[in-house]
Amino acid sequence: MSKYREYVHTLAQNEGKRRDYNVCQVCGSTVKPEGHHMIQYLYGGAANEENIITLCQKCHKQVHRGNIDIMKF
Repeated sequence: MSKYREYVHTLAQNEGKRRDYNVCQVCGSTVKPEGHHMIQYLYGGAANEENIITLCQKCHKQVHRGNIDIMKF
């Protein structure tokens, strides 16, 4: 990943978390908020806050395991 892409990625995650007040959009937790791309880069997902959902670390892991469908949120 290029340094510019890393910067844009981090900026988008921070903007998304700020928009969501650092609250997990699945369970409402404020512990260890993380920004997650709803549509991955691999599939053409943009690096902007509209493509970011804030998740706590626990829910983020569950999304990546396929146990939570974030497209419902």
